[in-house]
Amino acid sequence: MIAMFLAVLIGSTIAALAVTFWPQRHGGPSGLFAGPGPATGPGPLSAVLLPVATVIPPMPESTEGILIAQLMRGELSAEQYRHAMSGIAAREEGHSPMPLPGALPD
Repeated sequence: MIAMFLAVLIGSTIAALAVTFWPQRHGGPSGLFAGPGPATGPGPLSAVLLPVATVIPPMPESTEGILIAQLMRGELSAEQYRHAMSGIAAREEGHSPMPLPGALPD
């Protein structure tokens, strides 16, 4: 009885190891759960059955946001964006200058 149990145990261990490492030896995917090969179907079931989510981004409310949106759409070049942002920064500095560290408030 014990001999039969050991024979079944050893045989199943050898079979499991052979199934696990056989594809790797012949250049295929390794492992028991590697699958049959590259996927050839339309994709996962969720991609086939579920509609594609369309998200419309909100319109930017700030001038900086509008400039970034124009930059991302290609309506502005990087040089034009930097020039516009420097103009916004200069205008903001004129309206509300930033106090220097250690300066006394007016």
